[in-house]
Amino acid sequence: MPFSSPMQSNDGALPGVERMSVLIHALRDYAVQNARAYYEEHLFQTYCAPCLATWDAFAWFEVVQDWELVDFLTSGTVKADRLLRSLQACLQWYGQTEIDDILARMDTARIRN
Repeated sequence: MPFSSPMQSNDGALPGVERMSVLIHALRDYAVQNARAYYEEHLFQTYCAPCLATWDAFAWFEVVQDWELVDFLTSGTVKADRLLRSLQACLQWYGQTEIDDILARMDTARIRN
């Protein structure tokens, strides 16, 4: 029987509430920075979030700085994949909200001038 680590099983436990909170806050901060850079470079009104499913462990560690979370996110389990899909939606929402805020501030500045 081939070796299977606990992180590769489909029944791995989701990270606790504290870790999930840290993860979501870190992802929000990343989305805001990424959306600002994206807008400055492309000047698009619609944010195109990077695909989280393609991130490797080092990319995740840059954002969350928690190896246990990184191990879970890159484990390929059913629960990890579901979480990644939810995080992808959050990333898109946070990033688009930031671009919408940038555009609103620009409109306000135009009105004032």
